[in-house]
Amino acid sequence: MAHDGPERLPEALFIQNSPEETRVAVKQGDRVLEIQVERTSGRGLSGNIYRGRVARVIPSMDAAFVDIGLDRAALLHAPDVWLPGLSAQHEDGEQAPRPQVEIGRLLTPGQQILVQVVREPVGKKGPRITMFISLPGRNAVLLARDAHIGVSKMIADPAERERLRSLVSGHLASGCGAIVRTVGDGATEAEIADDLRLLTEQWHDVQARYETASGPSFLYDDLDLTLRALRDQVGPHTQTVWIDDASDYVRVERFVKRFHKDSQAAVRLWDGPGGLFDAHGIDKWVREATEPRVHLPSGGELVISRTEAMTVIDVNSGRQTGSESLDEALLALNLEAAHEVAAQLRLRNIGGLVVVDFVDMPSTENRHALEDAFAAALARDRARVRVGKVSEFGTVQLTRKRVRESLYERLTEPCPTCKSRGYVRSASDLAVEVVGRLRRAAQANPGRQLSVQVPARVQTILTETLGGALRDLEKTHGCKIEVAANGGAGASDVRVGGDG
Repeated sequence: MAHDGPERLPEALFIQNSPEETRVAVKQGDRVLEIQVERTSGRGLSGNIYRGRVARVIPSMDAAFVDIGLDRAALLHAPDVWLPGLSAQHEDGEQAPRPQVEIGRLLTPGQQILVQVVREPVGKKGPRITMFISLPGRNAVLLARDAHIGVSKMIADPAERERLRSLVSGHLASGCGAIVRTVGDGATEAEIADDLRLLTEQWHDVQARYETASGPSFLYDDLDLTLRALRDQVGPHTQTVWIDDASDYVRVERFVKRFHKDSQAAVRLWDGPGGLFDAHGIDKWVREATEPRVHLPSGGELVISRTEAMTVIDVNSGRQTGSESLDEALLALNLEAAHEVAAQLRLRNIGGLVVVDFVDMPSTENRHALEDAFAAALARDRARVRVGKVSEFGTVQLTRKRVRESLYERLTEPCPTCKSRGYVRSASDLAVEVVGRLRRAAQANPGRQLSVQVPARVQTILTETLGGALRDLEKTHGCKIEVAANGGAGASDVRVGGDG
């Protein structure tokens, strides 16, 4: 079901290729809605299927670690274990609850199992996997080990939902199910049948590979980013598909014609001056999508902070202008922020737990208005989002399905200066520490020459503000102290020669 508002405006899909990476962006008017990046040498794991070996069963976690041939073991939770008669749990709640069975009764160490990655590795954590295999097509996702039939919640018309269920049920292999995707709204029986036939063939191929494989090994991966974007992003509002790689033009055009027969999208090759993203103003969005601050038109801003467990978004108010009351001004700011938060989650592909700290509003009616507006903005997201209510403190918790790495994880790395703390020690604190270390070294080795290498900002304090203290040490212990800047070292790195 199409949404009212901005989603009805024409969209353009941009595919920029280089030998090192592929970048894809969806643009609507002047705004970039989504950005994806995939390195040629390091494609993501999400959707990959493996033959795995159960390495350890951990009853206290109700989970198991599975060797799938990667550097880190994958995590498999008990509800994601498939056995004949055990179904997966789906959010629509239309199937009977799955009985709780302890992990030790489901798996044993050394057991060979067929698994699929559902979440990329995050930090020190390995990938998360499931034994319920799903294969995405254009209009539907095949549930290879689950007879559940579902329809995207974005398709709201009851008659259309029932029609699609009926079409799907007539074209499924025994033991399989399917979920109709949002783009399946209005699909014909032939389109649904064609999708399910191709996906079933893929599933049979995966099973055959599993039977002939030995030990932990890779069996199947999803399409590359170019074809995934064409499959998932081209819709009724897509006006143009831009690509800058002439050698890939024919493949893209054929894919669009094959899987989007009714689409009006024109595939166009970019041969203008400069890069495709730069020429269409997308590079600026890529750069800004890793910045912590997002400015709002009203003068307020969002401050986006990442922690190991969650993403925290703080809404800061700007200068209040206009003649509206304070309550009206706060509501207007929060409504503006709600739409921008939803847009940033999608643009940056932020997944997992998110806490949004809106500006507190005393009015219960205004808090309810914010909840409704935020839920409506989040409903436009292709990823699954579950959002809570506005608390009395003005905070909202939500979860957004994490599948692939966020843009932040793709494009940034830990800061070598602050060691990912987000701050560095003050120059004065480091200088005082150095003086203490020099004092201990001078006491232990009187008459010895001592050398100090510190950041330039610390050198200034040692030679000027604390210069007298260093001269006193030299006089008291008969030593010579040399202070030098360490140039390319980190902002908190100090080295004291002779420091025991």
